[in-house]
Amino acid sequence: MKRLLTLLTLFAIITSISTAQIKISGTIVDTDTHDALEFVNIALLNQDSTFVAGASSDTKGLFAFNNIPTGNYILSAAFVGYQKAYIPVNDVNKNTDIGSIPLEASDIALKDVTVTANAVIQKADRKIIIPSDAQIRASNSGVTLLRNLQLSRIIINPINNTVTVPGGDAVQLRINGVEVTIAEVVALQPADIIRIEYHDDPGMRYNNAAAVIDYITRHRESGGSVSANLANVPPSIMGWGENFASAKVNNKKSEFGVNAYWSRRGIDWTRENQETFVLPDKTLQRIEEGQPTKFKDDRLNMALNYNLNEPDKYLFNATLRYNYQKTPNQFSDRESIIHSSDNNTPLSILDHSTWNNNTPSLDLYYQRNLKNDQLIIFNAVGTYIDSKSTRLYEERRNEELTTDIFSSVTGDKYSFIMEGIYEKKLNTGKLSGGIKHTQSYTSNVYEGNVSTNIGLNFAETYGYGELQWRKNKFNYTLGLGVMRTYNSQGDGKNEKYIFRPTLRIAYNINDNTYIRYNGYISGYSPSLSDLNNVEQEIDSLQIRRGNPNLQTVWFYSNTLNAGFNKGIFGAEFYMRYSYDHKPIMEQITFEDGKFVRSNVNHKGFHRINIETTFKLKPWKDYITFSVSPGLNRYISLGNDYTHTYTNWRMRTSLTANYKRWMLNFELMTRWNNYWGETQDIGEKFHVLMVGYNAEKWSLSAGMFNPFTKDYTQGSKNYSRLAPNVSNVYTDNLGQIVMVNFTLNLNFGRQYKAANKRLNNDDTDAGIMSGTKK
Repeated sequence: MKRLLTLLTLFAIITSISTAQIKISGTIVDTDTHDALEFVNIALLNQDSTFVAGASSDTKGLFAFNNIPTGNYILSAAFVGYQKAYIPVNDVNKNTDIGSIPLEASDIALKDVTVTANAVIQKADRKIIIPSDAQIRASNSGVTLLRNLQLSRIIINPINNTVTVPGGDAVQLRINGVEVTIAEVVALQPADIIRIEYHDDPGMRYNNAAAVIDYITRHRESGGSVSANLANVPPSIMGWGENFASAKVNNKKSEFGVNAYWSRRGIDWTRENQETFVLPDKTLQRIEEGQPTKFKDDRLNMALNYNLNEPDKYLFNATLRYNYQKTPNQFSDRESIIHSSDNNTPLSILDHSTWNNNTPSLDLYYQRNLKNDQLIIFNAVGTYIDSKSTRLYEERRNEELTTDIFSSVTGDKYSFIMEGIYEKKLNTGKLSGGIKHTQSYTSNVYEGNVSTNIGLNFAETYGYGELQWRKNKFNYTLGLGVMRTYNSQGDGKNEKYIFRPTLRIAYNINDNTYIRYNGYISGYSPSLSDLNNVEQEIDSLQIRRGNPNLQTVWFYSNTLNAGFNKGIFGAEFYMRYSYDHKPIMEQITFEDGKFVRSNVNHKGFHRINIETTFKLKPWKDYITFSVSPGLNRYISLGNDYTHTYTNWRMRTSLTANYKRWMLNFELMTRWNNYWGETQDIGEKFHVLMVGYNAEKWSLSAGMFNPFTKDYTQGSKNYSRLAPNVSNVYTDNLGQIVMVNFTLNLNFGRQYKAANKRLNNDDTDAGIMSGTKK
């Protein structure tokens, strides 16, 4: 009996050992940079390749398989843009840490790993979107890929080539953390894009921008690339073009790059205005019949870049930029006939303005990786803006010149921007802090009807600290910041401090559903042109006056996001309420027989923005349809007025692709904005595009507004003294065919280089214009 018990006990011990549950863990890193790779798909397989368990690496590249029986296994790691790795894990009989598993960048994207459906991973502060193979093949640039992804709240306007959110605020574009221009995004080759990080509710790190799109890409080891994107309307039809070119060459630790962007416009616009002027003794009405007037604009932006990188140690980057703009006919130009209620003889008017701008700048950047997951960044940017604007305004009655206004403004601006950032990864989050200082001096010389010299000093300093941490399904972010603004002009000066806290709470209900709240206080400074102590005549009845006493505005914002995405259906809800305290808005007064338009600090401004996006994918990523209804509610509290306005809006998008063929249709109704006493009537357009993408080139054709001949914009002002209605339209942008050709050539291998995370620039020349807005 004792022998039997001993045998049974021994058998139980052997059985328990053979069926022990162990843990297998490790870290996924990049072969070249040794950086951790997040969101890598990891599978644990038996020796016969049958599936055992699956996992995904976290933000530090860590993964773990728990409660795994002892035995022999094969571990598989796969990620878009990297070669698939297989690692044998033999004789596992205890908890095993495999250590670092390196993945090597794939020379040809998506050949080693094919993604059949784009993955959306919801993080506390951003969405991670991994494009599918079909979406990559159906795209010819970073912009077209963004259009194919149909991200909620992201509006891509193919007419003026902008990326915005509802309401018109610009989206901050980045490549590997570096803030870039639209030209650099167009130059991106879709096959080089690993994923897109969409910060739909950015925090203090991005100065609470409206939204941030960050393209994460691979970079070359040696050799280089040449790319071009040419989009033009035939010159015989209309002057319109968006043309990009870029090249990069790598040699060991160095990368040399150049990119150029040329934009041209030559469009005939017609303006019609209905103006009412309430004088002390009478009310004057003016009806303006406009004639087609040319708008012409040429822009050339160039950049030379040098990058020196020691992976996992340091990065030095120097960029020399030159931006040139020549506008011989501004958008405000017009030739019109005015019928006035106080005179039967009409007025003929000529309003012609020009603009020239030359802006060289030098950007120096240094990044250093320290021990214990620490990082420091320094960025310094010096900019010089040489600008000149002219305006000629004439009113004639019976060929007799009754009003003659001429102004010429020459501007010189010198600015320096310096920023530093510190980051440290923690076990359950991240600690970061930074400081940014901007200093500028502007000298404007006004000649013509008004002759004066204006010198303006401006400074802005912003410092912040932010802590992010996670607990269970909750993610928290708490930030504290302080902003100081200062400006002086002559003997006058203004100084203000603003306390800028922020709080974000995110809750991931499950892998498919999330909800997030973000609240913060921030501020913004007056524009340099508004601070000018100068007057400019608009016409025979109106004057525009600067205001050097404008104060910095503080505002608070509250945002609620929620989303669901599973299978063929997805839905997202966005709601934002914000309040501006003493905002800078226009005020109209009557002085000495003239209506004076000047910006002043008013009482307050409330806005509510709501948008819901519904997305349907009936056939994987080959067909995607989305519809986004939206609502804007505005309450404008002026010093002597109160206005409210509500606007409903809808936009839809359909994307279809098969093999290398693509089809895209977009429709957007008007999104009207309100500010002060003015309602801006937004554009309404629809675009149809079809194209073919080969491996090294693509060709597509599109039509602007195929179902209408007119393209219109406008505005309404509800001032009690000088209300007006303006309508601007053209038939140049209706049923217009555009041809787009893209060329992407690669030579040599690829490498992983660290990328700068800051990009500061200065584009505000500080000149006040007398043109009618």
